[in-house]
Amino acid sequence: MNWKRWGAITILFLMLWFWQQWPDGKLHIVFCDVGQGDASVIVLGSFQALVDTGADESKVAECLGRSIPFWDRKIEVIFLSHQDNDHVGALEGIKKRYIIGKIIDKPMPKDAVRYGNLRFDVLKGFEPVVDKVMEGGSISNESSVVMKLVYGDFSILYTGDIDTATELALSERSVLTKTDVLKVAHHGSKYGSAKEFLEKIMPKLAIVSVGAKNNYGHPASDTLMRLVAVGAKVMRTDKSGTISLVTDGAELKVFTEE
Repeated sequence: MNWKRWGAITILFLMLWFWQQWPDGKLHIVFCDVGQGDASVIVLGSFQALVDTGADESKVAECLGRSIPFWDRKIEVIFLSHQDNDHVGALEGIKKRYIIGKIIDKPMPKDAVRYGNLRFDVLKGFEPVVDKVMEGGSISNESSVVMKLVYGDFSILYTGDIDTATELALSERSVLTKTDVLKVAHHGSKYGSAKEFLEKIMPKLAIVSVGAKNNYGHPASDTLMRLVAVGAKVMRTDKSGTISLVTDGAELKVFTEE
């Protein structure tokens, strides 16, 4: 056996693997397939952030493991939209696997986090902006943080589980602007994604984080039709698995597990 030859091949494969793991200077946003829940990983160079955790520790751990280089065991910031289990249930498990720099769960409007050219702008804090919870809603859902990620000319709007009442309240407050990507509120519930709200933000791509064959009927057909009506391409984790976006701040590329 030619050990030198096999050694050289092994080193070559290891170098290729390390090269694939090494940050490429672009922004990576991963909408993890965590079943009926939300979890999104953001990676820019050595900076990692997580928006919500989902409830299934093994699924979010797998997604983090594929999204973050194996030698980097720190997540700089975790944003929690609200306290429902399908958004925060895996937090304790993540704490056992990674060093957490900061957890942000009760931001105020106009709060912001900056990392180089990447910023996270809070449009709605943790307090409800409506006096009355609509039918099918909850005070927890209406407490969801609404946050906009901006990188160059590219943007994503994270909406937690807000329902129509909160969407309309935000529409009237002039805090909404057009966005490239929408993380669809409340897993595509029929009580969200109001026409007036969507016409304010005009997303090009709408991501629905949702579990296959869930008991809630998510996403609702009416909601999907409203998204399509404003020109959004709809992608769903129950159909495509984990959905990954890569951008340099101008051009966007989309990858799925399909």
